[in-house]
Amino acid sequence: MSLEIIPAQKKHASASAELILDAMEELIYFYLGEENKPEALRFLTDQFLLEDSLYSYKHTQIPILRGKIVGVLIAYDSSKHQRLQQILKNYLEENYNFKDDLTPETEAGEFYVDTISINPSFRGQKIGSELLKHAEKLALKQKHSQIGLLVDLENPNAKRLYERIGYQVVKPISLGKHAYEHLQKQLY
Repeated sequence: MSLEIIPAQKKHASASAELILDAMEELIYFYLGEENKPEALRFLTDQFLLEDSLYSYKHTQIPILRGKIVGVLIAYDSSKHQRLQQILKNYLEENYNFKDDLTPETEAGEFYVDTISINPSFRGQKIGSELLKHAEKLALKQKHSQIGLLVDLENPNAKRLYERIGYQVVKPISLGKHAYEHLQKQLY
């Protein structure tokens, strides 16, 4: 497999929005207050194109296999999370009548993997594992000793993968109306 992982560019917005929605459809619909796929894709495309957004191209990596975008990785320093989450909350309040609080997702000092999504046609080819390795390299490059992520309790396969490569459960967490666990891995 000749997988190339590149920093995202604005031209990747549409493909990335589809992949992000695939990974967190229920949460995005919670944000928007309705199950409306075209609106969700528009929202995610807009967020991707912003420089200061949780879902910005600025902290997104794109895996490419045989010339095709096969997934997306969004990861960043957890110290940015609170500010980016507040920007998102303000945007949702102004544009979607959002009234809930947003649950902090990160732990202090970690490099946070916000989103990993693989095109369904390319699952089972270890692309997710390669993206996690890439995220760990990014974390080490930024001098982080730990990396964290959330796993959906309804996705035991993902949790097994994370635990197999060294992630451990830190705590349970709820986002929207859905249950997750926060996992971390010590890098050094």
